[in-house]
Parts: sequence; structure tokens; C-alpha cells
Amino acid sequence: MNRKATFDLLSSSVRRTLVAVLHESGSVERDQLTETLATAETDDDQAAEEVRRRIRISLHHNHLPRLAKEGWVVYDEETVAPTNRLDEAASELANFVDGDGVFARV
Repeated sequence: MNRKATFDLLSSSVRRTLVAVLHESGSVERDQLTETLATAETDDDQAAEEVRRRIRISLHHNHLPRLAKEGWVVYDEETVAPTNRLDEAASELANFVDGDGVFARV
């Protein structure tokens, strides 16, 4: 796995959360993924429609294409699914995350 590409992909908090969600849940509907990411970003179970819209657009135009290009996900209009590469990266990432899901200081 290319380290530079891995660090680039994981430089975004949205993509780190997305990787964690897909690693734990497997295939996820895009609407549910949008809601999960919006809730994580706002710490609010009732994330505002504007936040969901912004995340839905960034998933479509930025995050999912980047992850797919590196072979981490496959997706269509309705679902997003992890690949073995995402699972490998998530396992490596776990070495740098503490029990609360926060990056540990190394």
C-alpha cells in the first residue's frame, strides 16, 4: 500500500470517519452514510439539512472518487462498500487510535 496515498486519504476527518464506518459496518446505503457523517461532524443526532447536503455533495465529488481511485471502496448511486484495501488500512490505522477513537500521540 502506497504510504503517501494512504496519508493523503486519511488527512481528511470525513474520510477517516468514513473508513471507520465502512470497516465496522461493511456495505452502507449512501443516505445512511451521509447522515452518520453529518451527525459525527455536528455532534447532533438531528444534523441540519444544510450539513447533510454539503456532505452528500462532498462524498459524490471528492471523498468517494478518491477512495475508489485507490481501490478502497466500490460504490454506486445507492450504496458504498469497503474493499480489502480499506480493511487493511483501517487495521493499520487502529494502531494509532486510542480507545476513544482519537488519534493517539506517538
